[in-house]
Amino acid sequence: MAEESDGIEEAITGQLRVAVTAAGRIGETIARFREEALRRAAARDQREARELRSRLDAERQAARAEVANVGRGEWWDNSTPEQIGHAYQVARAWRDEDQEIARAEQRMAHELRDRYGIDATAAGGDPDQVRQLIRQHAERAEQERASADAERSRAAAEEVEALRLLSLADQEDRRADEARAKAVGEPDAEESARARAEAEEREAIADRAREDGRAAYDSADRRSSTAAELEGRGIGQETIATRMRADVSQAKPATAAVAAGKTKAPKARRTRGRGAQVQRTTGLNR
Repeated sequence: MAEESDGIEEAITGQLRVAVTAAGRIGETIARFREEALRRAAARDQREARELRSRLDAERQAARAEVANVGRGEWWDNSTPEQIGHAYQVARAWRDEDQEIARAEQRMAHELRDRYGIDATAAGGDPDQVRQLIRQHAERAEQERASADAERSRAAAEEVEALRLLSLADQEDRRADEARAKAVGEPDAEESARARAEAEEREAIADRAREDGRAAYDSADRRSSTAAELEGRGIGQETIATRMRADVSQAKPATAAVAAGKTKAPKARRTRGRGAQVQRTTGLNR
């Protein structure tokens, strides 16, 4: 008598079909947008095109790192449908730009077929769930872009304020020098004392303005360079924005701002049937 299925494996395979179907479409869309962005940049300005290509090269290296483990059996044993779908999305987005990533995409297609009976090019995920997953990805991408733009605007405003404060400090230094010179040349003792007091007051204002200006400039410069570095490593804009906000509010390096609330992903296990299956999960977040 054949062993009766408890339905868990079928449900997980269904989740994986949805994740892979959506991932393939999203990855291809990302690749098209990237190519279009390069064409527009090249048409506008060669320097802009070089800068974009340099940033994309860094993102490609980050993509390599994300798919580096898909050839390891233990990665498949311990990955959720969401994680597998994300890796496949990255592979589809970069396969035409990098031979190593192309090989990873082929390996994923092989594993999906052998382990789960899923044809990666025609996974056949539930259409409504696939559309929902793609819509969630688009909404999240838009939120990340908005957050990144807000952070860049904030950094630019900080730099403007820093320059204003440093300019104010220079002006107050000059006025302090003028007041000090007046005190030295003033024959009236009372007027001389008043000029010295003015010089000290303006020096104090200059010192405070210079200190505040340097702090604002350091914050803007550090956050901008750190954001660029994180972006080059392929980290999402929403995560970058969160780290930059934490850097400002806590006065700590951005790398020390650890996102709270992370939980370990459910692990996979080998079960009966066609190779490894993924453990029970509550759903997909991507």
